[in-house]
Amino acid sequence: MRSFLKLVFTSCLGSILAIFFLFIIILTIGFISSMGKNNISKDAVLLLDFDGLLPERTNNVDPSNQLTFNPKNAIGTFDIVDLIKNAATDDRISQIVIKPDNSQMGFVSMRHLADAIDYCRENTDKPIYAYGDFYTQSGYILASEADSVFLNPQGGIDLRGFGVMQAFNKELLEKLGIKMNVFYAGEYKSAAEAYYRNDMSEKNKTQTREYLSSLHNSFVDLIIQNRKLDKEAVAKGINEYKFSNADTTLAIGVVDELMHWFEFEDKLRNNLGYGQGEKINYVGLAEYARKTKIKKNKETATAKIAVVYAEGEIRYGTEADGLINEVTYHKIFDKIKKDKEVKAMVLRVNSPGGSSYTSEALLQEIRSMKNAGLPVIASFGNYAASGGYYIACQADSIVAEENTLTGSIGAFSVFPDVSNLMEDKLGIHFDTVKTGQFAASFSPTLQLGEHEKEIIRNSNTRIYNTFLERVATGRNMTMEQVEEIAQGRIWIGAKAKELNLVDEIGSLEDAINIAAEKAGIESYNIKEYPYIETAPWVEFLQSMAPEESVDLGFEDNEVTKELFRLKSQLEFYTENKSPLVLMPFKIIF
Repeated sequence: MRSFLKLVFTSCLGSILAIFFLFIIILTIGFISSMGKNNISKDAVLLLDFDGLLPERTNNVDPSNQLTFNPKNAIGTFDIVDLIKNAATDDRISQIVIKPDNSQMGFVSMRHLADAIDYCRENTDKPIYAYGDFYTQSGYILASEADSVFLNPQGGIDLRGFGVMQAFNKELLEKLGIKMNVFYAGEYKSAAEAYYRNDMSEKNKTQTREYLSSLHNSFVDLIIQNRKLDKEAVAKGINEYKFSNADTTLAIGVVDELMHWFEFEDKLRNNLGYGQGEKINYVGLAEYARKTKIKKNKETATAKIAVVYAEGEIRYGTEADGLINEVTYHKIFDKIKKDKEVKAMVLRVNSPGGSSYTSEALLQEIRSMKNAGLPVIASFGNYAASGGYYIACQADSIVAEENTLTGSIGAFSVFPDVSNLMEDKLGIHFDTVKTGQFAASFSPTLQLGEHEKEIIRNSNTRIYNTFLERVATGRNMTMEQVEEIAQGRIWIGAKAKELNLVDEIGSLEDAINIAAEKAGIESYNIKEYPYIETAPWVEFLQSMAPEESVDLGFEDNEVTKELFRLKSQLEFYTENKSPLVLMPFKIIF
């Protein structure tokens, strides 16, 4: 028996060691084979495709947000900005081509990228071109920053203005035997309308229309500024959807020339002095990021300013990347407080909100930082609404971008009732034995009674009043003044400043400068959080993987997207133990 066990143990140990050494050999081969790939040839063409999700902080992405596995890093907006600016003086880069396809970004992120391209154009004599078979609206804004814009002769530009289309699932849920009990505090708090209405409420339409109008005006102004076009002709072209025709885009001057991709490549070759058909060395953003080292902290000072990215939905008890939770951020704030070299903190908020419990916990963390003598400046990105505004409302100063969507001060709860589905549709019946009136209450398998509904209503009202009080304290306003601009209503950054919800209109860089001023420091380095950890073996596989993403077989259409969105929302609403402070919609450009 001992001999048998010894033989089994030896065999297992041998297998483990063989696997280990095989892994080491693979890593070594990969390292050797990639050594020659670390350099970028001098005549490289930087290809700006902005494909996929663009978080503000690199890799800070909720994995469940994607239907495909992308081996490339999810490069953050600010890192992309640094890369684009670096390309202006990078001797390895000969030309820059903007070829935006399937980008997913907010309006503020789009402006940052556009400004970076503009900076690059102003600080280099390298040609900057844009080419598209078909341009989306955000894609065209980025393209309009180029020296020349080219379009496929059979293509067009999807310039049509901005609209919000929401799916309403009330009848679908009723057919399934599911009723969604919705409780809300704030007349404009419309995040759950999809479950109890078949259309948008007038108040929701009003606030959405005002927000979209502001974006539309900024959008048109950018096109006119970049392309030096007549405002009336552009506005009319958008309203009548004329730019879907390539010939019209050329006639009005929205593009410079119509040509096929192979003709465009001949133009690049001509600039490089290449012969017909000679291979062009394209370098995508992912590869350029891997092979380019940009040193952000150039100061020799020991003083630091901590920049904390609060990005994504606010979820209770979830520690995944790309989401905001009380566990991860408590650890972050604890580290910052213990670091004596940190003299100020900037909270960069890019969130539509979420759990009220977590929002309150994070607000208390901010108060604790301030009580410890650390200046806290809030900086708003694409969204800083509802819970996103809640966590930042007591910062020493709030800096919003001009087109930030903020406000949405309100609360709501969604409680599903699947009793009809269980009993009438599936034939499953529930019975109870209980020692108290509410012992078996608040179960989705049983209908809510009036007393239970009142309890949820009171909880919602309590959260809403707490929200109002937190804002009133942070903004030096009365509860009545806050109530007047609250009610769940959304505001754009410029209007929020008029309403005293924010102090300044500016960028993250402006917020950092304010933090330095309040801390009384002139020389400092930046320390960024959260730390997104990637295992070495994952980094290796990413470096060896092809640039393309791997499709998981899901249909990329609106119906599928809506079904996944509905599933994700229902899970979020039903799993939450607290009323939600969440904005009604998100807009991706």
